[in-house]
Amino acid sequence: MGRAPLAFIPVLIAVTAFPARVSGQDWSQPWADPMDRPPRFDISASAGFLMATRWSDLVLLGSFSPATGALEQVLSRDVHVEPDTQFSAGATYWRGRYGFRARAGFSHSSLKITGTPVTSSASSAAIASDLTSVGIDTWLYDIGAAIGFVEYAPGRVAWPYGFIGLGGITYNLKQTVAPPLTFIDTGPGRPAANTVVVASEGRQFLVTTNALSTETTFAVNVGVGTDIRIPVGGGGIGLRLEVADHLAGSPIALRVEELPSFRTPPSDTGVRFRLVHHLSATAGLVLQIGR
Repeated sequence: MGRAPLAFIPVLIAVTAFPARVSGQDWSQPWADPMDRPPRFDISASAGFLMATRWSDLVLLGSFSPATGALEQVLSRDVHVEPDTQFSAGATYWRGRYGFRARAGFSHSSLKITGTPVTSSASSAAIASDLTSVGIDTWLYDIGAAIGFVEYAPGRVAWPYGFIGLGGITYNLKQTVAPPLTFIDTGPGRPAANTVVVASEGRQFLVTTNALSTETTFAVNVGVGTDIRIPVGGGGIGLRLEVADHLAGSPIALRVEELPSFRTPPSDTGVRFRLVHHLSATAGLVLQIGR
């Protein structure tokens, strides 16, 4: 009977030592599963450069004039936003290599509307190259996913990643403007306007551009970035560098509507402009919470 309690001593030592080993695990050990690490969170504030491509091309719509017997052309002006400084802020929730992020940016610039001719021919040179400038605020915002290009480790200094998101772009113009349409190869008596009527072989068409004030378009955001971090306590602080592109449809609508004649139903066709790219390069501070 005296030997029985002694048989339980090795079992008791093993049970007592097991919790100590578990509590003494180091998450920085290479065999630890990255997805078993606790989540981390970071916030950032950046500044940089935003450049948008043109909202519209110099589109020419041809028509035959019964009055003059000559070919007329309707010119849609070139509209673009001047490059300027962008300020942005973002937040990302990370789990291992994978993250969920939300980001918003702001830029104050000017909208340019120019009537520069498409060609250097004498007929096109008759159009004055006047220039209209209107102040504009651009807001860019999106939510999406991020993924690290390498496995995360608390001691890693550089953390490169890519991201993709869905969101929108809101343009706030300081005053309402309507990009004008201009006739080419006609006399000077027809002023530029955002609504014109053209005729061809007995048919009449109404060409219209929309007035621009506060416009919001759907956007897709893609880009790459990297954090250069210094571990501090239970988190870290560092420099964030990002290059991104917001792709959105042009806010300008150009419509061509055939005016109905007797017993002819009306028709309405929209002219699609190309996608507008909003290219940005930013640098700023990032604060990480959690390792």
